[in-house]
Amino acid sequence: MKFIEAQIEESDNIIYKAYLQSIASVLHTNPELLKPIKDWSILNPFTDLIDLIHLNHISYQGSNHLYAIGTPSSPMKFFSYSKEFKKLISDVDGNLKLRLHDSFVNEEYTRRLYMDILYKCYGVKDILQHSSQTLLRLTDNDEGFKRHYHFVTNNQFVDINYSGALPALNEEWIEYAKGNIESIKEIKNQLPLAGFGLEGFILFTIKDETISESVNELRENVATMHTMSRKEAYLRIKNNTLSLLQNSTLEVGFLPLIDINKKIFYHKSFNYTSILFKVLQKQLTTAELNDFLGRFIEMCSISQEYPIHIFQHKNEEVKLELATYLIEEGIKSFTIIPVFHQQDLIGVIELASTVEEKISLDDVRKIESAMPMYSEFIVYQTNKLHEQMESFIMHNYTAIQSVVEWKFNEVAWHTMQKAPNAKLPDISFKELTPFYGAVDIKNSSIERQKAIRKDSEKNLKKLEEFLSKYGDTETTSQEHLSNWQDSLEESLADEQELNLRLFIEKASQDLLENYPDVDIEFSNEEELSYEQSLFSINNALKEVLDVQEQKLKKLIPVYFDKFRTDGWEYTIYAGQSLSPDIHITPEMIVSVKKWELETMLHMGLVASAMHKKVIYKLETTQLILANTSPLDIRFRADEHRFDVEGSYSIRYEVIKKRIDKVYIRDTHERLTQPGKIAIVYLYSNEMDAYMNLIDEYIQQGLLEEKIEQLELEDVQGVVGLKAIRVAMKMSKQ
Repeated sequence: MKFIEAQIEESDNIIYKAYLQSIASVLHTNPELLKPIKDWSILNPFTDLIDLIHLNHISYQGSNHLYAIGTPSSPMKFFSYSKEFKKLISDVDGNLKLRLHDSFVNEEYTRRLYMDILYKCYGVKDILQHSSQTLLRLTDNDEGFKRHYHFVTNNQFVDINYSGALPALNEEWIEYAKGNIESIKEIKNQLPLAGFGLEGFILFTIKDETISESVNELRENVATMHTMSRKEAYLRIKNNTLSLLQNSTLEVGFLPLIDINKKIFYHKSFNYTSILFKVLQKQLTTAELNDFLGRFIEMCSISQEYPIHIFQHKNEEVKLELATYLIEEGIKSFTIIPVFHQQDLIGVIELASTVEEKISLDDVRKIESAMPMYSEFIVYQTNKLHEQMESFIMHNYTAIQSVVEWKFNEVAWHTMQKAPNAKLPDISFKELTPFYGAVDIKNSSIERQKAIRKDSEKNLKKLEEFLSKYGDTETTSQEHLSNWQDSLEESLADEQELNLRLFIEKASQDLLENYPDVDIEFSNEEELSYEQSLFSINNALKEVLDVQEQKLKKLIPVYFDKFRTDGWEYTIYAGQSLSPDIHITPEMIVSVKKWELETMLHMGLVASAMHKKVIYKLETTQLILANTSPLDIRFRADEHRFDVEGSYSIRYEVIKKRIDKVYIRDTHERLTQPGKIAIVYLYSNEMDAYMNLIDEYIQQGLLEEKIEQLELEDVQGVVGLKAIRVAMKMSKQ
């Protein structure tokens, strides 16, 4: 009535004013309509009046017109609605038969109420007045899939009143109404909603959002599928897809492709996801299924048809064979939608129906609209199976490098098909050329002890001054202090070093307890500086080695291990048995030797350059072990690592462990020296390639011209070791 009177006042259109006055006349002559209504039968004679409200204030939606008029307070009561609306959500008495989800009842309804109260009672004009949209989730029990709808409400004809004086305006109410405060529970002093009365009616329109919400649910389930089991994730994705399709005659399946060493294999764990597998496993043996699957995937990969309809163009051999299997299971329509990831076929989506020609272009387009999610889901499913293989390998073998991954995959796949307690076969690689190098921090333990000694001297000096001023305590005395100061005159063993640390730590606690107001602080500043310097240099060395490792793997397939010591060591194996698909040439082996010299140069120069950035100027030594004789490696399951085999191979390992501290024969000089690269060898022919490469680097000005030819002291079990040593030109850094 207020709306009509305002419109009459504002309008200059005679016809429109006469139309409004006729409505107002109906309301004036029926005053019961302007009073609170509890008996809905009062409205029965006024269906024409309510129809005018529909026409004027609810937009027409076509054949599926879902609208209603209802009460503004909860629980809602609808007193007028379309047939479609009634069929969808209301019972015979006009009550809501569906349960709105909690966020609407408990939060969004409250937020909208705050918004209306602030706007209509407090005159807050900048409150966003928008239609409240509330998602309803319906399951059609007859068809078995979900539908999704939004409530769109119009509160134009709702008045709000308050008994007594309005409470003082609280800024938090405004922030909550705007959505800046997430939950009503975060507001300490809430609006006293019980004191507000709502009069009038709300106009409701419902919009079908099934397709967009099915895609949203699909996206959400894909995003969280890592928190579910593989089967639960599949069931959720399947149900989302059925809701998206809204076709009760369709069944959907997913066939991820399991690629083992570039071959597609059947795996029984996908029986529950794939319609195709369910059908074929009844008809074929595992070997026959693998064979057919290979031909089927080849057809999917090269087919120009998209999507692929199995019951069309059955002159193709694979289609004809598959159609035969499907018909036996009562399937009369079967469509394949290939799924690609980074241009690779990773799986297919299957649509099946027991009704002929039931799969439409619209069904396919709905699937395509969500293809990125399906692609991610199938990648996840295949990755989970590969993770099971990796777990099997990790449990029974070790973490593996990509160069040998093919061998572990092959063994793991075949072993996983056998009995649970099947014996694990040996994994070995024959006739490999080994390479070894080390960049070490010179005298690192000595430098570290110097740093600790400096800290200890400073801390003992502080303690001496304190005890001289305040006197001994029950547990810390000048005598203890003097004993430790005398000990610092000599080199401390590891146990003495630990005891000294404990003494200073206990003294610190003791003094703090006895003299809480006196400020005395012990530090390990020098040791921290040393450790930070060591860390910075080693980190810089690692960055060089990481980059060089990637460069090497582009030159030749290699097994590459690096180890952190005081510096860094690497062990490399190269050979034909590591890479059956790539022919290994002598030139490739030489490229590894060139890589070694280049890497040692880079690491030595980078370590030298770090002296400008660190407090402790730690120097590095560079060492290479030359060896041209091939050896064998075998994976040791008990130790979960690769190890060498054979007496010669074991001798090579002994040399590796001894040469870092070896001396030049008849001298007290270590072979490894800062600023120089040393190459150890047994036989002169092992040095031919290295000497040619060294000459190249001398010509380039990276190495000094002088090459030292050295004989080394005998080490345990090995005699006749020799070495060359050449200095790097640090000015080139």
